[in-house]
Amino acid sequence: MDGAMLVRAPSSPLEVTMTTEIHPGRNNLPRVLLLVLTALISFPLPGSCKTAGEILGEYSRLADKEREAKILEGAKREGKLIYYGTTAIDHIQRVFTEFKKRYPFMEVADYRSGSVNVYNKIATEARAKRFDVDVLDLEPGEVYGITKAGLVDPYLSPSRKGIAADFMDKQGYWTTFYHLTVALGYNTEKVKKDEAPKSYDDLLDPKWKGRMSLDQTDFALFGAMLEYWGREKGANYFRKLAENDPSMRRGKTLQAQILGAGEVHVAPWLYGYRPLAMKRQGAPVEINLLRPVLSVPTYLLLARNSTRPHSAALFLDWALSRDGIMKIFAEELGRGVPRAGYKDIFPELNAPQYLVVEPNKIGPRYEEYEKLYCNIFKHC
Repeated sequence: MDGAMLVRAPSSPLEVTMTTEIHPGRNNLPRVLLLVLTALISFPLPGSCKTAGEILGEYSRLADKEREAKILEGAKREGKLIYYGTTAIDHIQRVFTEFKKRYPFMEVADYRSGSVNVYNKIATEARAKRFDVDVLDLEPGEVYGITKAGLVDPYLSPSRKGIAADFMDKQGYWTTFYHLTVALGYNTEKVKKDEAPKSYDDLLDPKWKGRMSLDQTDFALFGAMLEYWGREKGANYFRKLAENDPSMRRGKTLQAQILGAGEVHVAPWLYGYRPLAMKRQGAPVEINLLRPVLSVPTYLLLARNSTRPHSAALFLDWALSRDGIMKIFAEELGRGVPRAGYKDIFPELNAPQYLVVEPNKIGPRYEEYEKLYCNIFKHC
């Protein structure tokens, strides 16, 4: 097994037992921490025997106005929100500015990093029995891990009404507040419009050999396609794609940049807003949407051990509402949102249906998808 160790975790608070491989030299930290956390995460709230979700769940039986009054009263008493997330600093600060305009009595503090780092920070604090965070946002892979580790609680915000079902779970653990549509980008100086790939099968044409790029870490997108096509069909497709010798790079921004520079001619898995923004600035790039159209959500979650559950609920209710974050992301920042009815900056990225990268679909087999992706493309 090339020096890999097997570690078996005890059952988590959600009764999940997981086995994973730890490979020397590979970034295993998120999954290693998950294994450790499953043994020790169910800490009670300081001074309380109820979790944040349990406290807020008691209000679900109240009439809407009474419930809103209770949440607002509690938030005024708490007066602060601590937010950990992956959303770009300038974007999330724009969101906080609007939130504080609506609720000027609220103080907001935040920590922003990559999804893995956010996961690790929450995990480390949980081991130290520190419960600072109230609300967090994460990407699908880490959402699955942190939920199974017992660090978040379900919260069925009334503001979830109207959000497309594919972008949230029924239990209330996670809800999308923006998503990134995946698009094929091509360099218009190197590829004519009628020659650009319009389907996944088109990418298998030998004429694209050495002319395309993929991300070294696109395990989640790979897993979503295998779930959609079936493992055998999907694995066979990607083995054929690997024969076209894609340039394996790390980071979608980098891929978009080398596409614009003509270093590669097509890039099938870009976040579509990036090449479209470059196009507006004069770069020779264009996009096509390949069916199924992949979408990568960023999810909002309630920290299980939040000591400010009313402030968390106040933010979540506002953020998921029609006039909250989604309006800002769609109409100002050019991201996709899981509601209809906004004036999108990039309507080219709207699709009647998306293949959403969902935590419950890719999470249980994420290690398997990572290993298979690395085996096929030989560049992990």
